[in-house]
Amino acid sequence: MAIIECQPELDIATASTLHRQLLLALQSQAPVEIDGQAVRRVHAAALQLLLGLVVEAHLRKLLVRWRNPSPALMEAAQLLGLTDSLGLAETGNDA
Repeated sequence: MAIIECQPELDIATASTLHRQLLLALQSQAPVEIDGQAVRRVHAAALQLLLGLVVEAHLRKLLVRWRNPSPALMEAAQLLGLTDSLGLAETGNDA
């Protein structure tokens, strides 16, 4: 399983690091688990990258699972209408 541990700040400054992590996870051809418990602040650009991972993983028939998405992550996804698209709807805050 490829595990991605999100940084507390998912913003423009961390976007390139997040992008590399997501690409490596996809290249592993293994199920992906995203640990979002540390996220305190998230920008739309980071959510866009995460959405790209989820979409590409589904095309490759790879499972994407969220572990402990933080309230800040959940709120940002809800505000942008991405909860379902990111697969956060079925996790709640304690997945």
